[in-house]
Amino acid sequence: MPVRQGYGDHGDACRAANALDLVGDRWTLIIVRELILGPKRFGDLQDAVRGITPAVLTERLRSLRQAGIVDHVVLPDLARTRAYVATAWGRELEGVLAALGRWYSAGPDPATTGGMTPDAVVLAMRTMAPDAPGEVPAVVLRLHDARRAHPPVRVFHTVAEGGAVHVRTGEIRDPAATVTADSTAWTHILFEGLGLDAADIDGDRGAVARLVGLYTPPA
Repeated sequence: MPVRQGYGDHGDACRAANALDLVGDRWTLIIVRELILGPKRFGDLQDAVRGITPAVLTERLRSLRQAGIVDHVVLPDLARTRAYVATAWGRELEGVLAALGRWYSAGPDPATTGGMTPDAVVLAMRTMAPDAPGEVPAVVLRLHDARRAHPPVRVFHTVAEGGAVHVRTGEIRDPAATVTADSTAWTHILFEGLGLDAADIDGDRGAVARLVGLYTPPA
């Protein structure tokens, strides 16, 4: 197998070009996207990164680990399951993903097809974080990807701080409401005006409507 040469090997000192040597391959940034908000097992990554083969996923994870972007972690379960997680440096790629998302949205045809994983929609929420004038009650989001046969539930919560909405991992005590939804449906609720009936809401439905109203553009 020939040795792969990067931009630096060809005499290009541009740091953006050299960064592409690390994350410019197909699937690579999508793998990182799925690890920014917390660890995932190999099988969960294979399901989340649509279209990737086990061999390619193995190679991409090896390269990301060698670069210091991803690392191994042992989950605190009885089986001591090995998983992958983005390093602190790897998590800084959230800003790159956000910039790419905003750039695409400003293009001539920003429409997309397909679905969204829970982590992808939460990163989109963080990218598009709206101003939050006044009080915005905290809401817990329990999201799953209905495209999977037995999807795990990813838990997040929203808080309003500093005049903006923030979305973070994990539960929060005494939320105003808890939303349980397919992650793609939640995307349509937030950004495309789909009704709240597409989600199960436990608690203050008005609090969820207020949160959604901050994201949904006016008709």
